[in-house]
Amino acid sequence: MLNILPFILIILSLVVIIFVIVRKYPQLLLLDVETLPEIKTARSKNRIIMRKSEQREKQYYANFKNKLTPFVKLLKKIQLAFRILVGKVERKAGDKHDITEGYSVTKEKVITSKGLVKDAQNDLEQEDYPTAEKKFLASLKYDSKNKEAYRGLAAVYYAQNQVTEAKETYNFLLQLDPDDEDANVKLGEIYEEEGNKETAVGYYQQAVLTNPNNPERFLKIHDLLFYLKHYETALEAIQQALDIEPQNPRYVDNFIETSIILKRKDLAEEGYKQLRMINPDNQKLEIFRQRIDEIKD
Repeated sequence: MLNILPFILIILSLVVIIFVIVRKYPQLLLLDVETLPEIKTARSKNRIIMRKSEQREKQYYANFKNKLTPFVKLLKKIQLAFRILVGKVERKAGDKHDITEGYSVTKEKVITSKGLVKDAQNDLEQEDYPTAEKKFLASLKYDSKNKEAYRGLAAVYYAQNQVTEAKETYNFLLQLDPDDEDANVKLGEIYEEEGNKETAVGYYQQAVLTNPNNPERFLKIHDLLFYLKHYETALEAIQQALDIEPQNPRYVDNFIETSIILKRKDLAEEGYKQLRMINPDNQKLEIFRQRIDEIKD
């Protein structure tokens, strides 16, 4: 009887392991974002996702070992059995989905990915950032080119002041779509907050190339260039804003100010007349008149 006891303990250990795997295996599949083809080939994406995956893996194995405390003496054998069994199950699952289901997998994965993104966006709105991050990452397993997943993931990182991760994610989104207006604007805002105004201008300019009908973007570019004392280019930017909204007093005000600094009396006069027609009671008219008159012809 005593000779059989070790054998019984081993059998019981394996039963416990199989039970844990059955419960945890769906989570393992869900979080196995490292199997994405895009992740393996994109260095930026690796830095974003691998860091988070490694943290979860460490936490998972810590919990796993705690559950096996009564079987400490058999820990090495149990870990070996775990790796072998999970490997077999993963290969079996991969063969089943990739071979037998064929093209239907792609459509189903896209649908699943969109569903996870929708859930994650709700979590993001509720400021449940860990759950939102988990779902955004999981959605990428099913559709590695889901732009909304990257957009949401970047928003999660930014909300948690993980600025480096946010920038990396937005930049990877731009690798998928260089004309993504939102990603360019977000990166412009981040670099502007960091004080890197010249880099911010570059991203805002890319955004207006994608959508040239937003006058506020041209105003933003003007303000940054004006701050950097690139007055000629700033003037071009504010002229673009005026082409879209010629009756906007803020745009006319900035147009006059920049023209005066450049000593472009003709343009300053043009702006002055326009501002007087739009708002004859504007308190800055008198000041502008005096400054324009001081410009030598």
